[in-house]
Amino acid sequence: MAMLQMILRKMMNNRWLVGSLLIGLIVAVGLVSSIPAFTSGVLQRMLTKDMEEYQKNVKRFPGGLLITVNQNKLGKNGAVLVDEMTAHLQNEVIAQLDVPVYAEVTVLRTIPFAAIQENIQPKSPISSDSSRIYSLSGLETHMTLVDGRLPAATPVDGVYEALVTEKALKDRRMVLGSLYELTTNQVEGLKVRIKPVGVFKEKEGNDPYWFASTSEYSSGFVLDERLFRSVFLEEKNLVISTQMYTALHYQSFRISDTEKLNSLVAGIEGKLQQHGLKKAEINVQFPAAGLVGKYNEQEKQFKTILWSLYIPIFIMLGLYLVMVSGLIVERQRTEIAVLGSRGASRMQIFSIYFMEISILGLCAFLIGPFVGIQLSKILGISNGFLEFVDRKGLDVTISCEVFVYAAWMVLACITLVLISVFLATRQNIVTHKQNMARMSGPAIWHRLFFDVLLLAVSWYGWYSYQNAAETAAKTSEGASAISIDFLLFFVPVLFSLGFGLLLLRLYPWLLRLMSWAGRSFFPLSLHTTLVQVGRAPRQYHFLMLFVTITVAVGMFSASMARTINQNAEERIRYLIGADIRLKAEWQSDKPEVTVYRGEKNAEEGEGAEVEQAPAAPPVQYVEPDFEVYSRLPEVEHATKVFVNGLAEASFQGDPVKDITLMGIDPKEFAKTAWMKSDLLPHHFHDYLNLIAKEPRALLLSRSLADKLHVVEGQTILIGWGDSRRVEMIVYAIVDYWPGWNPTPAKSTYGSRMEEQYLVVANLPFVQDKIRLEPYEVWIKMKEGSSSESLYKGLSQEGVKLAMLNNAKQQVIQMKNNAFYLGLNGSLTLGFLLSMLVTFIGYVMYWVLTLGARKLQYGVFRAMGMPFRQLLAILAWEQLLTFGVAFAIGMTAGKLANSLFLPALSLYLHADKQVPPFTVISMPQDEQIIYTFMAVTLVIGIGIVGILLSRMQIHQAVKLGED
Repeated sequence: MAMLQMILRKMMNNRWLVGSLLIGLIVAVGLVSSIPAFTSGVLQRMLTKDMEEYQKNVKRFPGGLLITVNQNKLGKNGAVLVDEMTAHLQNEVIAQLDVPVYAEVTVLRTIPFAAIQENIQPKSPISSDSSRIYSLSGLETHMTLVDGRLPAATPVDGVYEALVTEKALKDRRMVLGSLYELTTNQVEGLKVRIKPVGVFKEKEGNDPYWFASTSEYSSGFVLDERLFRSVFLEEKNLVISTQMYTALHYQSFRISDTEKLNSLVAGIEGKLQQHGLKKAEINVQFPAAGLVGKYNEQEKQFKTILWSLYIPIFIMLGLYLVMVSGLIVERQRTEIAVLGSRGASRMQIFSIYFMEISILGLCAFLIGPFVGIQLSKILGISNGFLEFVDRKGLDVTISCEVFVYAAWMVLACITLVLISVFLATRQNIVTHKQNMARMSGPAIWHRLFFDVLLLAVSWYGWYSYQNAAETAAKTSEGASAISIDFLLFFVPVLFSLGFGLLLLRLYPWLLRLMSWAGRSFFPLSLHTTLVQVGRAPRQYHFLMLFVTITVAVGMFSASMARTINQNAEERIRYLIGADIRLKAEWQSDKPEVTVYRGEKNAEEGEGAEVEQAPAAPPVQYVEPDFEVYSRLPEVEHATKVFVNGLAEASFQGDPVKDITLMGIDPKEFAKTAWMKSDLLPHHFHDYLNLIAKEPRALLLSRSLADKLHVVEGQTILIGWGDSRRVEMIVYAIVDYWPGWNPTPAKSTYGSRMEEQYLVVANLPFVQDKIRLEPYEVWIKMKEGSSSESLYKGLSQEGVKLAMLNNAKQQVIQMKNNAFYLGLNGSLTLGFLLSMLVTFIGYVMYWVLTLGARKLQYGVFRAMGMPFRQLLAILAWEQLLTFGVAFAIGMTAGKLANSLFLPALSLYLHADKQVPPFTVISMPQDEQIIYTFMAVTLVIGIGIVGILLSRMQIHQAVKLGED
């Protein structure tokens, strides 16, 4: 207990440093804890969205578990089998998943019967199909009674009452109240008299109960469930098919349940086989199991990405913890040396500090995971570097995995912090005084040439990237993401750190040069600051390194996020070509294809199906009113664009087929289409002006021009299908065009790569000289508009769409992708935490510095230095430390951008991206970083000013006079 009191007293005496160390530990633990929490949250969102998309596209409920047992012959234990299936489903499957259940239904089906209506002479089956008797559990609450009444729960005069579907009533010409006799050859002498008394249909709405439509039961009769079970299941044992369907609340599926979901089908099949069923008789369908199969691999990849993106902040936190622990030990080094000289063993001294850091580690372990949850939510609303949107946050929860990550991080931090303690325990009072006398020498990282080593490693990383780029260029294959993770995330930080250390090695010499050059005219405050900083530069190294790395990593992160996001966004906008690209359905006189049966002959044998395709005139289309699109809300411009991917072109030889012909109105196309300005030698408006002057003018892709061997000014023939070919003149050759991908693609019927060809022509000329066919409508939306109003306008105008592409929606989907969420969130979070660490280090340094300089300031004041001059010394010191470090960070960041950002092209497999991959650095991104650092400096100076004003300087003045 006495030991604990002593440790707590020591911690209170150094509360500034201990508090700073605790904050660093909490941030480190929170950051690591956010990795599993954020990964789980992102994958959870992806899982839910994938299931929603599956339900929307496949029209099937993804949480539906359907267990079907079809026996080839009657079993001897039908009732037992159904009971055991029900018990396994309820007690093991549903209980294990622990998710709400939308609906449950058990469908029992008997052997087939021949059904004959009584009192009809001659007796004849009502249908050539076999009839069956069905039972559906809970049917009454999920159906609507169309006609008649519900059947009785017991036989009436030996007759079983039943429900039938509307389709059965119509197709089989049944009449409610008629009696039918059912017989079968499988059970000798069995006769079942049954009477339909009601007609039912599904309830309105999308009820998951109906995994199969009511038409599935049109070949039989549906009995009351209790009556069916007692007679046909338990007594007569005539059930040959059992279906158990459970609609699970798939939104409640957790990403941590993927193993359970994956093994669910196999587990049920194995359980049923234990009851003597053959595998061929069992069919278990669970769409969710197929959807979650890919998530284990995605989870590994996503965690790898997060670890890579967190590398800069981990390095920052490591330096921070070493700095703070070093300051704590430095302030107590005399005490440690005295204890060692008085007989205390190294283990005893070490145990004191081990207990101290363990207490802090325990606090970080308890607080850090909850901080990590909040950090994960910040990651979920990021939309770019230091950009946040009003998006629903991630659904993140604390799990055992989060605490496991937190525990490992606490152990790592404790180990790192105790290194300084371990080194300090090696000294006694004599060696301690000797080392204090040698403090004026270079820092250990300069003595060991860490700056040179780090720059050498950075050079090796850059050299490896250059080799990877050359290899990719020769083999036409991009490098894999794993091969350049090291280059992309780790090496730029090492480069910034090495570059900063190198300049800090030269920094004292620069200060001495400045002091010598300005000794005769520099003001006293500047000269004093130059002497002070130049003689003891080591005390500023950590602070300057923090600022340098924060600025450099911030600039690199901003450029990386901007490059990845903008390249992805430009790719979407280019391939779509405009904000909205749609195609409406046109009315036409196109005939339906009719299939006739040919006559028998000796050559064909049996009558063969022959598709008759007689020669027919060209299809005549009715063009809808185009002005509808211009009247739509939020529309700024709209233009007609005819796109035909099966056009042909010829020039003194065989035609080139499968060309994309794009017919445009040059003036409106220029107002509507989106095109990156630097893709073509001239602005793409200049090319539109060319073809606007001549109706027969053409723009050709370079691939097609090379294929036809034509140049500007030559005439080629253009057409498609059975249309007429017209002569048109080549006015210009282009490499890119809105909405057209020039990248060679695999052929439809093989793996061979085929060139893509493009022809751009005047739409009025194409429609007049060749043919009028349905065209697309490209739309440019007003700035800040929403797509919802456009969709409502289209619906109100009665426009039926055959195709719709929305660039804005696709960009939003891209930003919601797990990779982009992780990228933007991690880079933003890394910079903000770097700022927090730098700010804490900055304030902590000046708090300790002002306390240590109390005597010095007293001497200055006693010598007659005015208070304003004292403030000037502090201001110059800020400029020569914080300001210089900021300049070094800016330089390191710009160099890192130019050296290492091109590696993104390999990481993203962007060697064939359209538009071509470009490194992007925007001034506004740098301005955000400058603003953050300026705010940090202003707040820091404000705190320093407050501390200086509260300092009891009059006591220091008296001490200085003495």
